[in-house]
Amino acid sequence: MSNTLYPIFLKLEELSLLIIGGGNIALEKLQSVLTNAPETKIKLVGKEINDEIKTLPQQFPNLELHERPYADQDFENTDLVIAAVNDIELAEQIRKEAHQNNLLVNIADKPGLCDFYLGSIVRKGNLKIAISTNGKSPTIAKRLREMLTETIPDEDMNGLLDNMQSIRNRLQGNLDEKVKTLNKLTTQYLEEKDNPDHRTKLEMEKLISITKNAQRRANIYLGIIGVIILVAVLALIIYQFNLSGDLQVFLSKDGYIFYWMLLAGFLAEIVAGSMGMGYGVICTTILMLLNVPPPVISASIHSAESFTSAAGSISHFKIGNVNKKMVLVLFPVAALGAFIGAFALSHFGEYYAHIVKPVIACYTLYLGINILRNAFKKKGKTENSSRRHKRTNLRVLGLVGGFIDSFAGGGWGPLVTGTLIKEGRTPRYVVGSSTMAKFLLTVVSAITFIFTIGIHHWNIVLGLLLGGVFTAPFSAMLTSRLPAKKMFVVVGVVVIVMSLISIMKALL
Repeated sequence: MSNTLYPIFLKLEELSLLIIGGGNIALEKLQSVLTNAPETKIKLVGKEINDEIKTLPQQFPNLELHERPYADQDFENTDLVIAAVNDIELAEQIRKEAHQNNLLVNIADKPGLCDFYLGSIVRKGNLKIAISTNGKSPTIAKRLREMLTETIPDEDMNGLLDNMQSIRNRLQGNLDEKVKTLNKLTTQYLEEKDNPDHRTKLEMEKLISITKNAQRRANIYLGIIGVIILVAVLALIIYQFNLSGDLQVFLSKDGYIFYWMLLAGFLAEIVAGSMGMGYGVICTTILMLLNVPPPVISASIHSAESFTSAAGSISHFKIGNVNKKMVLVLFPVAALGAFIGAFALSHFGEYYAHIVKPVIACYTLYLGINILRNAFKKKGKTENSSRRHKRTNLRVLGLVGGFIDSFAGGGWGPLVTGTLIKEGRTPRYVVGSSTMAKFLLTVVSAITFIFTIGIHHWNIVLGLLLGGVFTAPFSAMLTSRLPAKKMFVVVGVVVIVMSLISIMKALL
């Protein structure tokens, strides 16, 4: 016998449903309906209604209970009927009377009497799949539901569907051309799903391209706007208040550190542009070599990053790389960790610099070794082994990442972004969401430092900001000509050497 059922999806919340029966079977059907369409207007009639059903109207005011035998008038103002009675004769009677009122009826556990079946539902955001075995085996339907629920990813399904809707709305041409384009896109997606390693490689290539382009555009815009505003404001201030002498003092302050920061910002921008991380690590190691106090190091870096990371966050958000749920989980704990790290560093960094500096240097040494190891690792082994790991608790990771980033001057990217990508999460959403959370925690960290140690480090901040933003066109051009693997090697070696020098200077 062929399966002649035609699957449809009902806007059940716009219809009225009558459920006859008040036992466990009625409860099961009722829970199924309320789970998928909680606003449905439901009238339940039963001789005896169990206690669990009686508690549901408190949560669902649209549920109306009548503890009595059903009557003919119950079929009035009704669109669909579900009979959950453990009595074949009564079920047949309900079906007959429902048909007399031109109503479709579902008889629980009696497939031969059903006009429609309730399928096992798989829910993944806006995606919904109904499974039916033509009434032959509900157990198989439930098992298939469990398998599909485990297989289909949660985090990027809504993003995928939203992107497809956006693409569909922008497509030009006739219906056949639109269908061909959409079929091609979905075919590529499913092929990538069947080959996780290939999908990860494509995602990473796409992510690197998107990140570079977004960062390049954002930095160029920031550079143009910043140059115009700063030149105009500085020229006006210098002219009005005759500050040319004071400006020379500012630029030569602390052993011409402003110019060193221009160089540090430029180098860090090249690294971040090619690797998507490493800005804080490079800046921290350079500032430690210049004997800048640890609190000023972190405060300066986070103040400068408040501007640069804002541009990156906006770009990722516009492109659609941000998983809002992930950001909402990461940001509060990351902000708390950043506050604790900044507060601890500002209060103990100056007095215990002989301890704090070697600790931070050891941390940057570890990051340098990690960067160098990434340059030589085999992608296949990393991808396969990462899938065996349990997923890290996002809240714990965000808290630790925020603290370390604020206390050590950097490390959010290698720790948080790197960990999430290694676990097999979708790279584009990881980097976009991590960048957004990084911007928010950077603001919290910068504000904390301002209130604890003041704003006397603006010569360092301005140097880092100008070095990173105003040289963006040149750094972007240079980055595009440098092979990624060699960049990893060079950066790793430089960070390791500078960290070792910092450790030796702190211990001697």
